[in-house]
Amino acid sequence: MKILNLKRNKLYLEDDRVIDVSPDIIYEMGLSRKEELSIEEYERVVYLAALSKSYFLLSRRDYTSKELERKLRIKFQEKEIIKKVISEIEEKGYIDDYSYAKSFIERSKDGRKKIEYDLRARGIKAEIVKEAFNDSGQNEVYKIKKLLSKISSKPHDKKINYLLRKGFGYDSVKEALRDEDEE
Repeated sequence: MKILNLKRNKLYLEDDRVIDVSPDIIYEMGLSRKEELSIEEYERVVYLAALSKSYFLLSRRDYTSKELERKLRIKFQEKEIIKKVISEIEEKGYIDDYSYAKSFIERSKDGRKKIEYDLRARGIKAEIVKEAFNDSGQNEVYKIKKLLSKISSKPHDKKINYLLRKGFGYDSVKEALRDEDEE
């Protein structure tokens, strides 16, 4: 694969591909002296660039493996290399979908249904979500009671609708409202 240009941190290749490369990659692969890359060298450059991009993204916030894969696919077309990068990052413990799900559950003020939906949208498997819920020990009724203190002035039916929209189960809402009425 022919190298057309190397400007700053961009490697321009003959088939209109542009790869962001760090100075470390340029030095390690000797890109400033090369005019052409073999297929193995090209794959190595893409692998190092994807790994570098992954570390950069993970330094800013946590990602699920599926979210990181989506981000990398925007920049890189090589699916096998992306899978290899993600599996290496998972092995090192930088990505853990279970820990992500558990911390997401603990931080969220929403109900179980909405949390499950949000985690599934982030690419976390249903069994991991279920396991994280079981291990988190979250009590929906307790969460609802905390929210009820903020909306205590609203009519009864509006409270129910609000809590249902937040993803809480009807039985939990009913129980929390019953407890509130008793107090």
